[in-house]
Amino acid sequence: MAEYVYIQKYNKQGIMGISYLVFDKIAEIATNEVSGATVSRKRYSLSKPVRCTIRSGTVNVKISVKVSPNTNANEVAEEVRENVALSLTQMTELIPFDIDVEVVDVG
Repeated sequence: MAEYVYIQKYNKQGIMGISYLVFDKIAEIATNEVSGATVSRKRYSLSKPVRCTIRSGTVNVKISVKVSPNTNANEVAEEVRENVALSLTQMTELIPFDIDVEVVDVG
């Protein structure tokens, strides 16, 4: 598994590498910006709520989301997916990515 995605678009002076940890943080911030959704943080869980992997130049993002009561989980998950996609596109120059949103809790 790669630790960096290399970008060589608009700059002809070299290559820029972006760590998978940056993608984790961008996805977490974008998820928390959506009303009715927060990144699910469980106290005794071994897995991270936002997991990014890089394979063959594609960034795969998996997000565990806690949804507020009285909201439509499907609509919130779709809004999270769209906001994360927009944030990743704006901050990383159109790197191919795949986003999976999992609703793990309501409350």
